[in-house]
Amino acid sequence: MSSPVLYVVVAGAGAIRHVPTRLLPPALEQGWDVHVLATDQAARSFTEAVAQIAAVLGRPVRTDFHTAVGYSLPDPDAVIVAPATYNTVTKWALGIADTYVLTRLAEQVGRNVPIIVGPYVNARFANHPTYQGSLATLKEWGVHVVIGPSEPHESGDDAADDFPWAEILDALPPANA
Repeated sequence: MSSPVLYVVVAGAGAIRHVPTRLLPPALEQGWDVHVLATDQAARSFTEAVAQIAAVLGRPVRTDFHTAVGYSLPDPDAVIVAPATYNTVTKWALGIADTYVLTRLAEQVGRNVPIIVGPYVNARFANHPTYQGSLATLKEWGVHVVIGPSEPHESGDDAADDFPWAEILDALPPANA
């Protein structure tokens, strides 16, 4: 029997630096076949973290459809979106599918796949009326929203150290179920 597939979607936020050490190893230990998808901003702004993620997984981080890398991803059994930026959260909740990542997220909502999102958002963006409504929309769709103790964070603060990786992993269905 093959391992269940977990997509980890990363956006361009500082907490991405902890994905290779705090999220991937426990997910792999739980038995997940992990595939990471990155927003364009994450791939451009956090090249070192993206390279570390690829090294941990032994496969490239996906930023585009299969035509760019030559193979298709298997359908996921669960999805983690973390760290999730204001742009990712609000565009996703509006149903905008104008990027690879947003297209894959829209598809998984339509498939009723369990999804956990961990926002990493500056307080000024979090105070925008659209943001709270976007979180409410995602919750209505059945997305499990995990807010860390330092979220939203102030501009210039590095709230990544207490990002809720363990709580996000705990919200996943069991890999062996």
